[in-house]
Amino acid sequence: MDIKNIQEVYIVDLLGVMLMIGVLASRYHGSSRNRCNRYLFWLSVVITISCITDTIVNSLGVYEITAYRFVAYIGYFWLYFSMMIIGPLWVLIIEQHINQNPSKLLKSLINYISLIGVAGLVINLFIPVIFIIDSSCKYYRGQYFWLYIGYALFFFFIGILVYVRGIRHSGFKTFFPVFQFFFPIIISLVLQLLFTEISIIWSGCAVSVVLMFINLQNENICIDKLTGLYNRYYLDRFSHCFEKLGSFCFMMMDINGFKHINDKYGHSEGDNALLMVADAVRTCVGSSGSVIRYSGDEFIILLNTSESVVADKCIEGINKNLENANKFSKHPYDVSVSIGYDFFDMKQIELDKLLEVIEGKMHEEKRKYYMAHDRRKNRVE
Repeated sequence: MDIKNIQEVYIVDLLGVMLMIGVLASRYHGSSRNRCNRYLFWLSVVITISCITDTIVNSLGVYEITAYRFVAYIGYFWLYFSMMIIGPLWVLIIEQHINQNPSKLLKSLINYISLIGVAGLVINLFIPVIFIIDSSCKYYRGQYFWLYIGYALFFFFIGILVYVRGIRHSGFKTFFPVFQFFFPIIISLVLQLLFTEISIIWSGCAVSVVLMFINLQNENICIDKLTGLYNRYYLDRFSHCFEKLGSFCFMMMDINGFKHINDKYGHSEGDNALLMVADAVRTCVGSSGSVIRYSGDEFIILLNTSESVVADKCIEGINKNLENANKFSKHPYDVSVSIGYDFFDMKQIELDKLLEVIEGKMHEEKRKYYMAHDRRKNRVE
């Protein structure tokens, strides 16, 4: 690499840093809706450090600053290590976004493979098989450097598999830009492998994170700010996509005695009741469908099934989750819900008519509940 090339490296890495500073300064990661945003934050931090490190180590090699050979070695150590961080973070972001909670098997896979990668870098301290830094601070690829390229690609493909499996399982629209994130990294990685004199991989990662950030921001339009569930706009915007799913289950759910909770204990307690229900439903539905806060204390569940047994099991799970939440809750009231459901083929019924049908079924369940319960009764009384 000559002086002209190092100037190009400065420009490309500076672009990457500026993009990441823009993402970090947006404070999007501060949202507490789920861990996905925190993973995005740390992904941005890792890429920012890598862009800066890439500039430093390339400068040491071009200007042959031999007194800082150890700094160059630590820098390249970090660049290889960061490849081991970006891949797992990418998978965790997808898993968190699709399934809300990464599986133990996936976490174990990430931990074991990461330990192997770290062991390889430690071995490289004594036997330089991954990369070599000569006496003039110049970098050379070792005979096994491709293992770390393969490591990164492995996790990117795992991320795509997790995404495709989640979408097929739920059957409903997601906003997550998996392929938009994937292609800039692959293109920049291929260019980096073919042309060793350029340094583009980290700025490619920065572009990918910005694309992810933009799409997640767009998703916020369809997210209810209190509960973190989808809102009514999501249902209106993507109802035309439901025709492709065939027959599936629509549920409508309403909190019993919600007005009494609001009137007696205040709207902050009403919000707590809504959050309790949202958590109970989200945990039960998982990646099998989508949950929408339709209006006030009404929720709609889109469940990717045409079997009554599956729907009944979901309702049973929701009620059980609420029973457990009430048991350990310090609130002076118990929260319960009434749920009505049916199965529909969107090619044969309009959305307005569908909602009318399941609302009627929900009110039937609510009437049954109030025949056995005083709607004003609560735990204190």
